[in-house]
Amino acid sequence: MRKLITITALLLLAVVYGQKKSFTYSLQGVKTVRIDTDTKVKIAASGTNELVIKEKRDNDEEHCEDCDDDQNHKSLEEKTKGLKAIYPGGEDTTNGMGFSIERKGDVLHVIDLLSHVKRNHLDVTLPKNIHIIFTTRILGAVEVVGFTSEVEAKTNVGNIIMKDVTGPITVNANTGNVNIEFVKVNQSSPITIFSNVGEIDVTIPENTKANLDLKTRGTFYTNFEIEMPKKDGLKAVRGSQKISSALNNGGVQIKLKSTLGNIYLRKK
Repeated sequence: MRKLITITALLLLAVVYGQKKSFTYSLQGVKTVRIDTDTKVKIAASGTNELVIKEKRDNDEEHCEDCDDDQNHKSLEEKTKGLKAIYPGGEDTTNGMGFSIERKGDVLHVIDLLSHVKRNHLDVTLPKNIHIIFTTRILGAVEVVGFTSEVEAKTNVGNIIMKDVTGPITVNANTGNVNIEFVKVNQSSPITIFSNVGEIDVTIPENTKANLDLKTRGTFYTNFEIEMPKKDGLKAVRGSQKISSALNNGGVQIKLKSTLGNIYLRKK
């Protein structure tokens, strides 16, 4: 009986410490959200007009049989009682989650104050029609799902994934692959997708009207009918390859450029 009670208590502790910490912020009057972090982030569309940040830390789930987890947890609270953490990037305004929230006009800037070694993964939800600007300086990566707004993403070493988006899209991955699936393509503004060291894989509806501008030192792969430019007797130039073509009589400009990787353009 005592063993059963002990196991039950340990399971309850695992649930409590494994729960995600979260922070919620009203986006009334906000049109653009800028997120600056150095971790892996999933940004999903929601039906509320709020920013919600959730995280799950690996060390929250660790258990030491020779330690009293509850006492250690309380000890940390006791050690920090009356104190506050300070960061070179600003002041924590998220109840201890390590973010600085700054609003200027209709732009909300979410700054992650912790380094990439202190974060594991973030789940962020935002309204599907809000303008998103995501930036990471070191090892962060991002997945964006379900937005009908303009999305900008920039990574240093990390992949960029987007699903069920409409654009406009602006992507710059220094070292990382880019994979984007459009549910439809917004015709209002150009789409620009760049990867320096990595592949680009883009899926768009078959009836998309677009002017394509493709450039890479790798190889192009597509199941669209692409009209190749006539060479007029000139020799092909090796190295960087560029193709310009129109889909469905032309439309929004779509630029895909990978310095070293292949480019895949698929129709759905």
